[in-house]
Amino acid sequence: MRAPAHTYEELLGATMAQALAVSALTPASPDLVTVRSALSGRPLPPLAVCSAADARAAVARGREVSGSWLRAGAPARLRVIAGLRDEIRAHRADLTRLLRHGAGFGPADAVEECQDGERLLRHAARGGGLASRRWPRSPYASEQTGARAATVSYGDDARPLASLCEGALPALLRGGAVVTEVSARTAPVALAVTAMARRAGLPDGVWQVAVRGEAPGAMSGSGLRAVLAEHADAVAPLCCPPDPAGPWRVRSRPPGLFVLRHDGSARAAARAAVRACFARAGRGCAATPHVAVHASRAEEFLHRFSREAAASTCMTTLPDEQHLALLSEWFDACLAAGARSLLPRPRPPEHRSVAAPPVPAPVLLRDGAGLSDPRPEIPQGPVALVTAFTHWAEVLDHARRSGHHLCVFTRTPLRYLSPQFGDLPARRIHLNQAPRAGLLP
Repeated sequence: MRAPAHTYEELLGATMAQALAVSALTPASPDLVTVRSALSGRPLPPLAVCSAADARAAVARGREVSGSWLRAGAPARLRVIAGLRDEIRAHRADLTRLLRHGAGFGPADAVEECQDGERLLRHAARGGGLASRRWPRSPYASEQTGARAATVSYGDDARPLASLCEGALPALLRGGAVVTEVSARTAPVALAVTAMARRAGLPDGVWQVAVRGEAPGAMSGSGLRAVLAEHADAVAPLCCPPDPAGPWRVRSRPPGLFVLRHDGSARAAARAAVRACFARAGRGCAATPHVAVHASRAEEFLHRFSREAAASTCMTTLPDEQHLALLSEWFDACLAAGARSLLPRPRPPEHRSVAAPPVPAPVLLRDGAGLSDPRPEIPQGPVALVTAFTHWAEVLDHARRSGHHLCVFTRTPLRYLSPQFGDLPARRIHLNQAPRAGLLP
């Protein structure tokens, strides 16, 4: 007989109690933050916010216990990573519920996030020491990876599970300790994973979680990151730097660019653009809300893109109605600048119950002007601003002011385009496929 499923409150309460029991973090400040379920709206067990003193204590505790973890040997560390993989695989349904209620993920996004996390763990478990050496490192990371080494990693609200594994696994495989900074919204997932790692054999204090405060008066995310980076021995590599502006709904860097050249496939580009602009409400660092299409392919692309966008359901829940108001203001500003709407505008609902969180329709605008004309800053969210271009030089000039991800759909061989990409700020250039967040091992 199948056992009844736990409610989210019961699951989260048990998970957090176990995780906090094995965590070395004992917050000195009484600051607490309460997270509400993104689906039911009910308050969840409060979380202790990490202060500057807590961050320094966490790094010191990591250095203290990293020596025994290093002396355990590579085979023992590899067995722990394999055990963590088995734990996550066995509790995939529970993690999916945590992702849905805590991070507000839709069903498809939650399943995909679990698959990404398992893929990273599978790579680490199979590769062992080779994986730890070949895993990408940031240019500012310290080379000290032996005893008394503590690494700081950062969680990504759009990739709570994958970013945890991506930042912590290389350091754990090398025998170092890790302190992961996360938001209150994704802290339940981090606490659940660290509790699973403890059950798999990870010693106490080797992997700690620091929750940043988001309430007025609490230490900001940028302040906590600065303290952790100052006292830690290494900083885990990141696909994109953390947002120092604080709230995720504000972009601190230019958005990525999605390009369809004259010789690209409009059908494939339309499908990929829906994923690149609307998946997880466009919150990931790989989101490319600015879409540039060659004028000769604009009508075909817009027809396919509008049809794909209207058929898709943006299920990832946005944090609050304030962001819906921000999207609505941006929508009006684009219309005033000459853009044309192809899908309904997002509107904050006047009355809604806590059991029905706002899920806006994707925003799709067609901008008839050129790429060089200034346009209102594109906010984070399920948005797409489509512009037409006639010369490839226009795209290259705009790409020099774009973000870290560039997606190009073309039939031109890469050897002809790569010399033109040399001076672009894009770190990840994707050809004929949707951009993907994260550092792939």
